Amino acid sequence: MKRLILLSTVLSLTLIIGACSELKDEKSPTQGNSTIHGVGFANAASENSHAKFLQKNGLNTQTCKSCHGYSYEGGTANKSCLTCHNKPDGPENCSTCHGTGNETVWKDPYGNTNSTVRSVGMHQIHVKGGSLGSPVPCKTCHVIPSKVTSAGHLDGAVHAEIRFDTTSVFYRSNAVYSAANVTCSNTYCHGNFNGGNLTSTMTWTDTSSTAAQCGSCHGDASKATLKEKAFPKTGHTAATVTSDCGTCHNAVVNSSLAIINPSRHVNGRID
Repeated sequence: MKRLILLSTVLSLTLIIGACSELKDEKSPTQGNSTIHGVGFANAASENSHAKFLQKNGLNTQTCKSCHGYSYEGGTANKSCLTCHNKPDGPENCSTCHGTGNETVWKDPYGNTNSTVRSVGMHQIHVKGGSLGSPVPCKTCHVIPSKVTSAGHLDGAVHAEIRFDTTSVFYRSNAVYSAANVTCSNTYCHGNFNGGNLTSTMTWTDTSSTAAQCGSCHGDASKATLKEKAFPKTGHTAATVTSDCGTCHNAVVNSSLAIINPSRHVNGRID
């Protein structure tokens, strides 16, 4: 009887020690599974990065809050997202997914930077502005959500919706965006104004040097001289093609027909 009790005690101790050993192994994961997300999740260059994870899951950052806290300050994970995402609203700042115009190149939510991709296209030159005009506000062509979770924002649509802002100085009621052809037609910015080429069509992904050449918005790009290219086909009855644009528009262009003040070139009025 005593021998049976001894054997039972030894067996119980063996099971307890084995269970403790297994529990210890669970609390000490191998290097290959050192975090709940796996190695490289915090490394933007990794194939297992959190950016790629979100890209594959609809760019929805709301699930992150369950562990990192409502404001991404650490939560139960005790890992703050704001260390890197230190702009207002943290990971929900617009620039996390969209470019801002301050970059060298525009980057779309999926990391594309090639202008032949429609989600990149001519965003950079429009948002940043350049030698021909000032920056164009995002709301000119898109509805800007008040927050990342606003209805219609991350809605699963294949492409971003284009909606011309009726309150903008650039608005024209007959302006049209074709998602099928990735083109804008009849827009103020490219000729739909007094003296302009009213029905010109621009391709959003056209990266050629002649896409917005002088004469494409007003005048005739096929002409020989710069003056002939720039001179409007209509609306200048008191002037001739030999006139110097700078005579009347000297706040915008000089005698060499170089734009000297982009903010007064494509701005919704005649200067």
